[in-house]
Amino acid sequence: MNKKCIMLSGLPSTGKTNSLRNLPLEKILYINTDGKSELDFEMQNKFGKFITPEDPLQIIASLQAFEDSNYEIIVVDSLSFWFEQIESMHIINSDDSRAMWGKYAQWGKELLNFARLKSKKTWIFMIHTNEETGSKKKGMVKGSLSKLGLESFFGVVLETYTYDLAKPNIYGSVIGYGFQTKPTLENRNTNARSPIGLFPTIIKNNDLDLVLRRLDGEKIDWDNEEVLFEKDKKLAKELGL
Repeated sequence: MNKKCIMLSGLPSTGKTNSLRNLPLEKILYINTDGKSELDFEMQNKFGKFITPEDPLQIIASLQAFEDSNYEIIVVDSLSFWFEQIESMHIINSDDSRAMWGKYAQWGKELLNFARLKSKKTWIFMIHTNEETGSKKKGMVKGSLSKLGLESFFGVVLETYTYDLAKPNIYGSVIGYGFQTKPTLENRNTNARSPIGLFPTIIKNNDLDLVLRRLDGEKIDWDNEEVLFEKDKKLAKELGL
């Protein structure tokens, strides 16, 4: 089992892509299924490799090539749009849509099971969640996978969230970005999940570098803001902020 195969879920503009900022970007293979043209902090030009597949099934065909590459971290941004592309390109207007929906589920399982069971790379899957209130949040997917829940494939699911700051942070923003790692009384409908004792329920900084270091066994002082924002202070200085 690959312990560093995680899902990062949340609504748009809650800091999913931004959370990559303090990782070693040159070691990342970034799979741009969302069709992003610009990324925060010009990350597109700093990734080891940035690809926008013309066909979503190219990812399935390339799994072993990804594994054999020198890149240490593989980011799929996002899994939601990957499934949307499969539907629009391979299911709609197909001669046998029922059979293709079955393949839709199998292709999803093939990708996720490779990442979590076979791969030795770090995999980060971004996914958009629904906005329904009063029901459990789920990663946006259709068919049998919707009933199963994409979250069931992951031991660690982090939900991104935003919060108000009393004063602008080091980037000049009055909005803070963080992770929720498990349900709370205030947010029982989250799809966040993680092993007991691994993370605090709320992480006040959406820094995936801290998360991956913890998964590697490092002890993190989550209550110490100097630790939480150490790399951000360096990044802000590099950006001249």
